[in-house]
Amino acid sequence: MRPYWLDIPHRPSPALSRDLHVDVVVIGAGLCGSSAALHLAQQGLSVALLEGGHIASSATGRNAGFILQGTAERYDRAVEVMGRERARTVHALSLENHQAMAQAIQTHSLDCAYQKRGSLQLASSAEEETELTAACALLNEDGFEARLIPKERLPPALAQTGHQLGVFLPGDGEVQPARFTRGIVNAARQAGCTVFENTRVSTLDAQQPGHVQVHTQAGHSVHASLAILATNARAGELSDWLVDKVDPVRGQMLATAPLPTLFNAPIYANHGYDYWRQTPEGRVVLGGWRNLDPSTEVGHEESLHPGIQERMSDFLRRFPWKEQLRVTHRWSGTMGFSRDGLPLVGPLPGQPGALCGVGFTGHGFGFAFLAGQALAAMVQDGQHAMCTALDPRRF
Repeated sequence: MRPYWLDIPHRPSPALSRDLHVDVVVIGAGLCGSSAALHLAQQGLSVALLEGGHIASSATGRNAGFILQGTAERYDRAVEVMGRERARTVHALSLENHQAMAQAIQTHSLDCAYQKRGSLQLASSAEEETELTAACALLNEDGFEARLIPKERLPPALAQTGHQLGVFLPGDGEVQPARFTRGIVNAARQAGCTVFENTRVSTLDAQQPGHVQVHTQAGHSVHASLAILATNARAGELSDWLVDKVDPVRGQMLATAPLPTLFNAPIYANHGYDYWRQTPEGRVVLGGWRNLDPSTEVGHEESLHPGIQERMSDFLRRFPWKEQLRVTHRWSGTMGFSRDGLPLVGPLPGQPGALCGVGFTGHGFGFAFLAGQALAAMVQDGQHAMCTALDPRRF
């Protein structure tokens, strides 16, 4: 059950053991919370970052490490649902998020296996071929780079397993997610942020800006002028307003021992339900198949689904690895899915002294780093384009 990404040394920060007074308290040290803490500390504010477990131990360290553009919906569907202008705006924000992550990697010399090799979306049916072709055309019309890849130009391993067409997005990338997030937390700590792990928050009282109180299960309190709620799938535990806005959805993952390289970029298939990549050392990291049993893949329990895990293993056997194939890690993780498929980034209704960055709907590495930066800008300047586009008050 241990995620492959967490097979790295980690010395946890101590738990909060006293009452504390700071300018801003950030709850949740995933990608969004760690980014917010870094950018707030760089502004010279006193910041406390509280994490209920270990850094990157939840969804941030349990995903595939894709840095993808766009939302969970293909671009043609996003245009249909959101309208052309808003879809273009949200898509551009995801590209800005990638740029911000790449800049942070360079600035802080993060050792996180970052690569920008693009991504490949595959059609698994005639219907999906039509959708991908339409999405590619719309992306190009709106100024985004995308290329149709016919079957004869697909990698042989993909063409031989029945995929008929792909769309290549050269602006996408990949990263070791736990190393990246822990690197950002270290940078925040160096900028003056105080980090506490194994510090689960029990209540958030942000009714009065300037007089925010956060209470932990261990009985300690943090007093702050403002709070940032960045617990994603668990956001409803601290905000009644978010209970019916963000749902906990479980995803299954596995990783193999190193294999000969067949895939040169992250891959999405079957309407995004199936996704995989090969790491620099050749391991295949594979996830998805949640559509096989969506009614059970809900909740906060990080449990394995034997049927889905077996289907994932069967899928790998379609490729020419034969007796070399060996699964070394199996795990699951809980994501926060918003009711409209878009993150909620900005003021938290019902809590005037709080902001939130939650509901990333399986695309946290496409939006969450910029979301943290945007929330820090809200604290300092009262506005940011991302908080305007993804304002929680749209509900």
